[in-house]
Amino acid sequence: MNLYRLELKRVCKTRMTAILLAIALVLAVVMAYLPVTFIGWTELDASGNKVSYTGLKAIRKRQEQQVSGTITPDVMQEALEAYQRVYWQYDASSINDIPVEVFYKELARYQPLVNNAKETFADPKTGMAPGVMGLTAEDMQNFYSQLPKRLESVIWLEQDGKPGYEQAQAIAQKKFDAVQKPFTYSFGVSSDAMDYQTLLSLLLTLLCAVIAAPVFASDAQTGAQDIQLCTKNGGLRLAAAKLAAAFSITGAAYLLCGVVWILVTNALFGWESTQTSVQWLFSVTSLLPYTVGQMEWVMLVANFLIFFAEVAFVLMASVWAKNNLTALSVALISVVAPLIVYMVVPGSFGEWLSTLIPAGGIGLSNALLYKMYSFDFLFAGGHAFFQADVLRALAPVKIVLFLALALWGYRRKTAR
Repeated sequence: MNLYRLELKRVCKTRMTAILLAIALVLAVVMAYLPVTFIGWTELDASGNKVSYTGLKAIRKRQEQQVSGTITPDVMQEALEAYQRVYWQYDASSINDIPVEVFYKELARYQPLVNNAKETFADPKTGMAPGVMGLTAEDMQNFYSQLPKRLESVIWLEQDGKPGYEQAQAIAQKKFDAVQKPFTYSFGVSSDAMDYQTLLSLLLTLLCAVIAAPVFASDAQTGAQDIQLCTKNGGLRLAAAKLAAAFSITGAAYLLCGVVWILVTNALFGWESTQTSVQWLFSVTSLLPYTVGQMEWVMLVANFLIFFAEVAFVLMASVWAKNNLTALSVALISVVAPLIVYMVVPGSFGEWLSTLIPAGGIGLSNALLYKMYSFDFLFAGGHAFFQADVLRALAPVKIVLFLALALWGYRRKTAR
């Protein structure tokens, strides 16, 4: 325990660690606030002049007007009828033909519902969505019964011809059956906000990788390792204390920033929106059985495990590095490696590789969030595996593996 406290103090007292932790906390608040600035609202004042709002004011205006609660087929039909009435009035062929102030006054409250209806009744062979005037009241009454058919067509469009396609269909349908219907909706937390949670995870991983990289490498660089090995507790006990201290500092920083992001985001957008079904944010056939609020915490925990796997890898690399620069270079490259592989290596091999490497699931377009709400499957031996499930299942395995390799590497290196 004394060794652990000493190592904890040694890492915490460095100026670089203090700066990086402060940056991480600031980033959590900034990443929560930025999506708020994307929200807009326009209306006419008492004199008939257009008045536009952005940010918090726009959010409150939208929440005053927005449909909220359980979205039944009758509510879907009400939304369609409102849209078609305005389209007829302005002889519109698209939303761009509607005056902005009319859109916000008459249609904005129904927009998510109508957009999801168009997606639900898209052509099963081409994926092209119908126009507003191509939908009927009967379609709206059949909205929820149409969803499994839409899901089947999406999987067919994306995965047909791949070995294991039928299994992918079965997995997707089983997951979608677990989604609670009818959906609930309340305006607030947006898909942009969830994107920024993913970006925050990437930035926190980069910052904490920089903190973890010198834990062992700095001793090798300064020669302190040779002196430590001559002491009573200079073997595996010291290595274990270093690992525990690094995990405590980086883990606490990640969780604190993650929780701050959730609290600030929900305070800004409104806690009512945490009850919204995630299908309204991403895709009407998303396989996630969560509300927005549940999704925020699920992503925090899942990304935390992947984050820990990456930190464990960085610590393992630090054991073998002869100086801080080498350890830091390996750390930074390993964090961005999944994104690079995802972009550069094509096909199934690239998907598997970006999943298996240490930071798999951390990134941008390749991040776990997008794998969870999309329909990305990994195929092997004629079998299909939902990629998000594989990423989450592998994280604890990676943590144990890299920690064991770090201890083994330290013992082997110091036994020379």
